[in-house]
Amino acid sequence: SSSSAAPDQPAYTGPPKIVVFGGRGFVGSAVCREALRTGLHVIAVSPAGMPPVGNPDWAKAVEWARGDALEPPSYARHLAGALGAVSCVGAFGSREAMRRINGDANVAAIAAAAQAGVPRFCYVSAQMPPLPGALEGALLAGYSDGKRLAEGALFRDFPRTGVALRPWVVYGDRAVSSSVTLPLGLVFGTFGALQRRLIPGGSARSLAQTPLLGAAALPPNAVEAVARAAVAAATDDSVPGGIIDCWDINSQYGG
Repeated sequence: SSSSAAPDQPAYTGPPKIVVFGGRGFVGSAVCREALRTGLHVIAVSPAGMPPVGNPDWAKAVEWARGDALEPPSYARHLAGALGAVSCVGAFGSREAMRRINGDANVAAIAAAAQAGVPRFCYVSAQMPPLPGALEGALLAGYSDGKRLAEGALFRDFPRTGVALRPWVVYGDRAVSSSVTLPLGLVFGTFGALQRRLIPGGSARSLAQTPLLGAAALPPNAVEAVARAAVAAATDDSVPGGIIDCWDINSQYGG
């Protein structure tokens, strides 16, 4: 799987820890909370190196570290001795920016973790909707290219212990300021429940392959389920390497 730690890297003797790239974001914050719940020491790496909006109480138990995923020297020391790492790094924007952030930044973080001897890595990717090639190129170019680039690096550097999560729409209570929280579950949680009633379980995957309309058959994912899947994938040796898609996230980690 991953390579051994560099010989000049000091041995880590602290408590069991996990490194979370992008821990300030919506999904990253949920991953940090779940990792804390399981008793892990959490190091969250981000360019800001500070807690998310509102500085919630749980954030006081996290070690917030400043680091740019594209620049491994800024965070490599934190990877020493980690049980695993999770990357929630991702963004929308221009084609170049999306390829750099979704792709290049994650490729660098994955390579740095492998070089440090981290045994497991979970990358939070995305379930791509079924779109014709030209339309996908127009709407998702850069985003999908970056995700595929990162997944390729993951399975190259962690062939047996790398896990790519592919959630669809991720919902939950999303803080946008210290005083405003968007209850996304009211919309997407309700939609998911209706979807399960209208679409028989056995036909959802096949319907989801239908161009354009198939996106309506993709199940949304609660952020708590994504977080549980991510922490398990990064720390539990019983979780096999490979892809956990939006259906498996719900069936294995939902509820």
